[in-house]
Formats: sequence, structure tokens, C-alpha cells
Amino acid sequence: MLVCCTSNKDASVLLFNNISFKLNDGEKVVTVDTKKKEVYNAYFDKGNVQIPLFKCIKANNYTIFIGLPLNSSIKELSNDSLALNLNQTYFQSDSTKYFYKTYRSSNEYHAVYAKNFDNNLVYVLATSPSALISDSLFNMQSLSNRFHK
Repeated sequence: MLVCCTSNKDASVLLFNNISFKLNDGEKVVTVDTKKKEVYNAYFDKGNVQIPLFKCIKANNYTIFIGLPLNSSIKELSNDSLALNLNQTYFQSDSTKYFYKTYRSSNEYHAVYAKNFDNNLVYVLATSPSALISDSLFNMQSLSNRFHK
């Protein structure tokens, strides 16, 4: 008799308190090294809110950075803009539980999504050179649906 078990559990990144971020096909968690920290930190003005890089996820045409903000709130995070002279193209928030912003530069599309889970914040910065990828994978609903308890 041959017995086989398979697990249908989705790949995900455990963040905290059983909150996880679901990985899509083709995505992999990569080591957070000095270079990735430099790229991530270049998006922020020095001295504003602190959002240390926690995880970095790579795929063919995009990168997702996950940060865990320190001593901040959704309101404070939403009032902060990304650096690098990016043009903000969309903003949505309820001021306490989440916010979502999109930015565009001449050759890149960016989405920022932050969410409050029981007074613990998660910050997602997704970047891609493709408008199609950004619109499909990094819209507010898609990013929100990737978080699971």
C-alpha cells in the first residue's frame, strides 16, 4: 500500500502574530543584504518616519519590499511621501487602518500599501518597470488580499 500526502498550503512570509504575506508564483524571498537596504532606503527622506526593511521579495519584473514601521501610525506614514522625485498618482486611506498610494516616474511604477494589524504596522513598497504588472499585482485589492491571519 502506498500512501502519499500533499500540502496545498500557499507559500507565504510570516511577519508577526500569525500574520503572513502570500507569495505569488514566481516570487521568492531573497536575502536582505546591504545593496537591497540601500535601494529600499533611497526611497525615503532621512529623518522622517522609520521603516526598517524586514523582507525583500523578487520576481522577474518587480520587487516587493516589506518594512515594519517603528513608533508610527497610519496617519503619519500616509503623510510621508516617497523621495526620488516621484509623482504621486493615487491615494486612498481611512486614516487609522490602512493607506494605499501609487507613484510614477519616467521608467518605474510604485505602489505603497500600509496596514494596521492590532497596532502592528506593515509597510509594502512594490516597484516595477511595467504599468501592467503594477496595475494588476499591486492594486490595493491585490495587495490587501495577500495578507492572511
